[in-house]
Amino acid sequence: MFGLLNTRNFQLSFVCFIFSISILLLMLFLSMKGIYLQIGFPPAGIPHYLLKWFFIFSTCISGIYLIHSKFRNKGDTAIAVFFSFFILAFTFVNGLLSSDAKYTTFSSPNNQENFVVVETYHGEIYQLSNTRLFMKHLADTSTDDVYKPFSKGEYQLKWNEPNKLVIRYASDYMKPHDYNQEVTVEYK
Repeated sequence: MFGLLNTRNFQLSFVCFIFSISILLLMLFLSMKGIYLQIGFPPAGIPHYLLKWFFIFSTCISGIYLIHSKFRNKGDTAIAVFFSFFILAFTFVNGLLSSDAKYTTFSSPNNQENFVVVETYHGEIYQLSNTRLFMKHLADTSTDDVYKPFSKGEYQLKWNEPNKLVIRYASDYMKPHDYNQEVTVEYK
């Protein structure tokens, strides 16, 4: 019975490892195209950095189990745990930097397209998919001293046809109503 249990655990860990690696590679490929996986509508949904952390965690844990059960060598297991610890710590710290993000959402005049501005130490403008499973990066914004004008409502939208959006925003917290920065995005 114990051997059967170990075989099932090994198979489950192997499937989990392969699935997690596949999702991480898919997320990497999509992010190179400016598309980020998510679940739900920000800020209530699960953002892409948490999904990435979950799959990295899953890959590390299943990988450690696979190495330990296959080689039964404490040295190999210790090396796997050591590298996994640093990978997870780096990913966790990166996630913490993103966790204080402020989200500002708005829709096109016909309410057909939804957008979100994610502000951390800089701003990123995304177009949300109708399925709420991914968002496409459109542009970046920059401000002085980590200022977050969108979450304070210090921006203006101008919709141009066809499918162009001009966003003016303040970049200095000392001049909150001086919309001196502008970005133009084309959307789907």
